[in-house]
Parts: sequence; structure tokens; C-alpha cells
Amino acid sequence: MAPSPTAASLPARPYYPALTGLRAVAAYLIFFMHFWPVGAPIWVQRILGQMYLGVSMFFVLSGFVIATRYQGSVAFTGTWWRHYLWRRVARIYPVYLLLNGLLLAHLYWPPAPGEATRSLGLVFLSQSLLRGFSSTLKFVGIPQSWSLTAEECFYFSAPLLLWMWQRWGRAGAAGFAGAIVGTGLLLTLLCAGHPALHGFFGSYYHLFNYTFFGRVLEFLLGVGLARWWAARTGVRPTQWPWRTLLGGLLMCTAVGLLAELRSPRTFADGLLHPGAIVLNNVFFPLGVTLLLAGLLAERSWLRVALASRLMQALGRSSYFFYLVHVGVFSIWWQGQFRASVGTGWQFLATVAVAELGYRFLEEPLRRWVLARALAQPVGALRV
Repeated sequence: MAPSPTAASLPARPYYPALTGLRAVAAYLIFFMHFWPVGAPIWVQRILGQMYLGVSMFFVLSGFVIATRYQGSVAFTGTWWRHYLWRRVARIYPVYLLLNGLLLAHLYWPPAPGEATRSLGLVFLSQSLLRGFSSTLKFVGIPQSWSLTAEECFYFSAPLLLWMWQRWGRAGAAGFAGAIVGTGLLLTLLCAGHPALHGFFGSYYHLFNYTFFGRVLEFLLGVGLARWWAARTGVRPTQWPWRTLLGGLLMCTAVGLLAELRSPRTFADGLLHPGAIVLNNVFFPLGVTLLLAGLLAERSWLRVALASRLMQALGRSSYFFYLVHVGVFSIWWQGQFRASVGTGWQFLATVAVAELGYRFLEEPLRRWVLARALAQPVGALRV
């Protein structure tokens, strides 16, 4: 077995400015899904109602980023796992625990008479991200952070996926995906319909809408893209952006079809139509993968725009934006300005809060955690 690489010995992380800018776009799409402009025409509302697809963009990007950073360097040793997991914890948890804790305190403190035990249980499930496995509790705390449970599942399993792909090629990747989906189906078969489990793997709709076990393909596509890109080292960008155009076309087609297929039932149920699930979990991510390939390998005006200094700054603060856009800040904003200020002003205010939060909370906390966990200076973790 190869020697365990330390954090210092890992190769420098490549930086792709356009992909950083795309992170901001993904986060902003989700904002406008939650907060529609007042008086928007019905067709605009139907389109904005599908902007949860920004989560799919994050999932594909996550697969690409993790594979780009770690493919070829996985070592199943204690030292390697310590460095790997602490970097993932430092990236996700510190600012999440802070912002989610503020919202939980707003919602559950002081606990109602006789509800202290239940409130503490909800706080634990939310702060630990275990609530993401429950079809009934997944929105406790910051509701959109259900996706972090899927992200964490990918982080924990990614080294195994990278090793299997490296050793057995696409057959290994297919075996990994099959095992993940199969595990999810089995858990849902065993757990659905049991009230005592509080929605733990409570439905197949939950499985394919809200869990890593049903959405593994999105991460897998990102990993595959990273392997394709690694094989193109030294290839100059092409002038004709056919991947960018085709990827954008597939994504727009998926949005249009989803606007027609969405179930009339409540949003919390997710995508109930089987065709909509296929569009969300397969068709749209394929478009995202092609778009990312185009941003990497082709010259285009979109690549230039996303790589601008402004978009890079917005992309770096996109995680804080994603967490804060529905939470204590949005509750305060809606209470203060809902009747007098439009959605555009709320969006701009949230962007400003996210930028400040990234600079003075998220990044300092990440560095603080890493410095103490790895006992050495750390550099910026960039996409």
C-alpha cells in the first residue's frame, strides 16, 4: 500500500475560476426558487419553481472537486483519513453549526412545557445532519441544508469510489453506484411505514429526492468529469463551445419539462412524478456535466463572465449565501420589509451578508479548525 500522504505533501489544488463563479449562480437560483418576485407572471413562477436544480449543480461540482483533489492519492491509513476528514469537516461544519444553531435557538428556545426532550432531540438531529435521512424531519433547522447530509455521505464514501474507479475502471464506478442505490432501496423497504422511526428512509420519493443513496449519479458524473479532465492535461481550449451550448440546452430543456411535470402536491414532497425524478437526477445532471466540461475545455463568453473577479468573489461566499438565505436573516427581513421592499433588495442584502459572513466568519473558522486539527498552516480551499 502506498505511504499515507500528509496535507502538506498533497499536490497543489488546481483552481478553475469559471467553476467558482458557477457556484454563485447555483446558489442564486435556489434563492429565487424560495423568494419569487412579487407579481411575477405565472410562467415565470413555474420556471422559478424548478430552480432547486441549483442543488444538482452543487452535487456535480462536489464530485468534480473531490476527485480532482484526491484521485490517485487515496491511502486507507489513519493519517490520510484524519487529514481528509478534517478538511471536509472544516469546510462544511463550523459555519453550519453557527447559523443552524441560531435558527434552532429562535425556533425551540425556550422549549414549550413538556417539550424539552423532544426539542433537544430535534436540535441534535439537525446539528448532526442526521435529520437528512428522515422524510419528516429533513427540514428541521435551516431547511435547505438537507443537501449537506447528501454531501457528507459523498465525502465519507468518495475515497472508496476513487479507489474502485482507479482499480477497476468504469465497472468499479458502476459497482459502487449500484451498491449505494441498492442500500438505499433496502433501507427504504425495511424502514418505510414504521412511525417509531420518525421518517427514517420513510419513502421512495424521499430516497430519490433528498438522499445520497438516490442521487449518487450526480456526484458520480462529477468524478467522471474530473477523470476525463485529468487525461486532457496540456490540451489547449477549443474555440467552438459545443459542450457549453449542448449542456445549456439540456439544462433548459429539463427545466421546461419539469415545469410541466411537477406534481400539484406540496413542495415538501419533492418530485413525485417518476419522469420528473429522472429529469432531476439524470437528465439535468448530464447537462451540468457537459456545461462544466465546456467551461473547462472551451473558450466562450460564459467562461469569461463566470471567471470575472466579481463572480469569483461571489462564488467564494456562495456557501454562506446558501446557508443564510433561508434562516434567521430571512425571517428578520420578511418581518421588517415584506410589505414595502421587493425581492431584489432582499437578494442584494443577502449577498452583502454572505460576503461579510464569508470574510469574517466562514473563512476564519475554517482556518482555525484546520490549524488545530492538522497542526500546520493551511491554504485556501478553492474550487
